[in-house]
Amino acid sequence: MQRTMKSRSQKNLEVVNQLSIQLPTAEAPLAGEDSDVETSADVKQRTVVLKRKPGGSLGISIKGGTETQIVISKILTGMPADETGELFVGDAIIQVNDISTQGKTHDEVVEMLRSESSQVKLTVRHVEEITPFLKRKSSESKGESPFERHRSRDRESSAGRTGKAQSEVSERESRPDINDDKWTTVRKIQLPMAYISTYLEGTDIVRSNAFEVRSVDGKSSGIVHCEDEKTYKQWLDYIHKHIQALNHKSIKLSNKYLSLCEQISYIGWVDQLIDETERAEGSDKWQPRFLILKGADICLFENPPLNSEDLNRCVYLYKCYDTAVKLVNSANRLDKRENTIWLETGGDTALPIRHYFAFETKFMMTQFEGSFNKCIYSSVSAMQTRTFACSYEGRPCGIVFDMKQGISLYDIPTKSYVWQYRFRDLHSSTDDGIMTFELVFKDERSLAENKLERKVVECDQLMTLVFNMHAFFLAKIVAADPDFLKKNPLT
Repeated sequence: MQRTMKSRSQKNLEVVNQLSIQLPTAEAPLAGEDSDVETSADVKQRTVVLKRKPGGSLGISIKGGTETQIVISKILTGMPADETGELFVGDAIIQVNDISTQGKTHDEVVEMLRSESSQVKLTVRHVEEITPFLKRKSSESKGESPFERHRSRDRESSAGRTGKAQSEVSERESRPDINDDKWTTVRKIQLPMAYISTYLEGTDIVRSNAFEVRSVDGKSSGIVHCEDEKTYKQWLDYIHKHIQALNHKSIKLSNKYLSLCEQISYIGWVDQLIDETERAEGSDKWQPRFLILKGADICLFENPPLNSEDLNRCVYLYKCYDTAVKLVNSANRLDKRENTIWLETGGDTALPIRHYFAFETKFMMTQFEGSFNKCIYSSVSAMQTRTFACSYEGRPCGIVFDMKQGISLYDIPTKSYVWQYRFRDLHSSTDDGIMTFELVFKDERSLAENKLERKVVECDQLMTLVFNMHAFFLAKIVAADPDFLKKNPLT
């Protein structure tokens, strides 16, 4: 259901992680009418007692330790933890048998869990932000939709609460408003990983002083109309900042449990322009995509991943160093949407694969560009070298990009290097977009008057080769001058 509400008879309240839509009590739905109000308690500590089977384990895996809180990362089917039905992936273990886990190492907590007692009492608290990036419980249904899993997890996170706690929550949330009984809350939208749009759905037409917010489970705020442009811009700014702050918190918390090569550098929404030949009949030409930069991967989803298995359900998955991001100026936009980019990748073909995306704000686009460049620097620095099969003067060769050695050509039949140059020796490069790649190097040894040497190679993966060369150049520049991209953003 979609509801249009005018700001003169509506009040929006923004708290730490949710947006509440309120109407004057006289205009609010009566009891029994559809108001879309959710009742959810703040996450509280729960106590769960596990009964250990003789000679068996509890059936949980944990991550964290010392400065990072201990969390459950996996629950094994059929084991004591699974049989209780009261423990969930993403639960932080606060105490084991009434002994605090704070400051203890991972191994120390493991030993606490391995106590010889037939019963182990755990005090836990659910940490929602990191759940999507941990292993899910193997007994969960693989057929559930993201919406169903989200609703299920909401129910799970409430497990173990006492009847008294639930009663207090019901009593507190049944009141129209704690501070003002003239207003009634008719809708609450959770802001972590929320999607906000000022466009008519699926189009490039901007709404007039109006916007829509959708939570991670697909719940909509309805179309929120503001009485003037000033109010409209203020609300957009407030909501955007809250969403970004919550997303940043989620990234920071999740990265504590991920290896260096898996670190998340960006999460957020973009809209993709779908070509007529690719979209289903009657579907929107602009469709939302959830974007994650994780390690060297660019991941695009139809819905935010709610667990680790969802991370494998990408609409698109590319390596950042095989990809180029090109900002689109106003003269070259495909329609009226602003803040647009082309995302190009070489793939396994000679011709690049191209996707056209739009960000809701210029700040979001700039933030993504910075994260993308950081992602390239980190991944290339870790990779150090990459070789592409090619042909040079009719001979099978490999062109090598190396952070220390620069650009070189390896002759396969003779197993020797034909030529080698530093990155800074590259004067220019051109390609035909199909197979031929020409590099011009400065070379004081050259007999040419201008001291330039021209090298021409042919490669079946031409665009991937070109994008990788750009990635290595970027990594070299950032390594020498970390602030270079702040002063000279790539376009």
